[in-house]
Amino acid sequence: MLRCFFSDFTAHLPQEPAPEMVKAFNRVLQRIFAQTAIIPFRFPTVVESEDVLRHFVERRSAEYHNALRRLRDKVQMDVRITVKPGAPETALQSGKNYLEQRRERYRQAQSILEEFRRASHSLAEEWIQRDNASGIRGFALVDRSSLPVFLEKIAQVLTPAGISARITGPWPPSEFVEVARE
Repeated sequence: MLRCFFSDFTAHLPQEPAPEMVKAFNRVLQRIFAQTAIIPFRFPTVVESEDVLRHFVERRSAEYHNALRRLRDKVQMDVRITVKPGAPETALQSGKNYLEQRRERYRQAQSILEEFRRASHSLAEEWIQRDNASGIRGFALVDRSSLPVFLEKIAQVLTPAGISARITGPWPPSEFVEVARE
């Protein structure tokens, strides 16, 4: 049986600032996630009515069931890798120079993510990579029972000066949910 938890977002707007609502939202997600697999919607996902939400979930129920079955007992670990720029960029810097420096920073971030992949070897069932303006985000799909060993292995990855690697989680494996977009 598929269940969907929701709250009336507009009922809380005048009383609570958005950061407090985000924290409360995440606390609820973590409590549910501690007990079972979940597919969270992003905060704030707003729909017109409870009927619209019900219809939305019902249309995708087969996809959600498949995803929940596949992701049962899995968690997502996030690795954010950022490379600090070398020498300060100047107005006189050429476009070619700028692009070469940016490409080198990306190559360094890519290399560190590859180190995390190697360190986690068979403990991460799958990795997804998303590039962003500040570097790379890696998402690892890990079995809950393997999480302590996974964390131990990736803690051994050394990052050189100028490169930052921030590891967070465990999170619901949202990046690994495959549902059709409307």
